[in-house]
Amino acid sequence: MAKAGATGAALGAFLVVGAVAPASAAPVQFPVDVVVHTVVGEVSAFEGNIPGCETGTVADISGGPHFTPWGGSFVGVKEFTCDSGAGGFDVRLKARFGEAGATGSWTIIDAWGAYEGVKGSGQLTGTLTELGIDDRYTGSAR
Repeated sequence: MAKAGATGAALGAFLVVGAVAPASAAPVQFPVDVVVHTVVGEVSAFEGNIPGCETGTVADISGGPHFTPWGGSFVGVKEFTCDSGAGGFDVRLKARFGEAGATGSWTIIDAWGAYEGVKGSGQLTGTLTELGIDDRYTGSAR
């Protein structure tokens, strides 16, 4: 029964992102609003509005933070894996951070499972927390 539910969720997400649309139809665009509770050097949790991938984990797979006397930067790739088992995606992130938080941009560079073929990009803003930083990814995907 759980497998049937997961399969249904994956199929629903697959249809929402337009992967099953006829070849002549444009992919369906949808807004992205995801918050990652980033703890440097650890796998972090996220939640957001991605159909079929409302929660999951994020891990650094390349690059990382570079610290300077005036703040720092992050250039690298993060892997988002959906708790639902529907799939996931890799995001290239470029950001600057300091005492006031973080700003940057992101782009989906690879996706698998129900999200295979999805493209997306947008902006990142980060707010400092007691445990790290809450990074908010906003933008759109199709």
